[in-house]
Amino acid sequence: MAHPDDPVCMHDEYGRAWETRRAKYGDRGHNGAYIRPASALGRRALALVMRLHDEGTLSEGQCCKALDLDRVEFRIMRDAILGEPTPPCEGNAG
Repeated sequence: MAHPDDPVCMHDEYGRAWETRRAKYGDRGHNGAYIRPASALGRRALALVMRLHDEGTLSEGQCCKALDLDRVEFRIMRDAILGEPTPPCEGNAG
């Protein structure tokens, strides 16, 4: 009989364990992904980008690129989150 610490013996044990997991959970060996849902990730990204914009780190254009939004959509979202309208840009004031 092989010693319990023998790599060949351990390989057999791991192989049997994975057979059991695959029988229970499928080919991947687990029941689902170990990541957060995309909606939670999107909300966190949106909050971070909005914060960086409010601090002046990112411009409105950079935020729009990061979030894949046009400027109007970005302004509507910002207004909804902050509860105040976006101040007009002095360079584009007409």
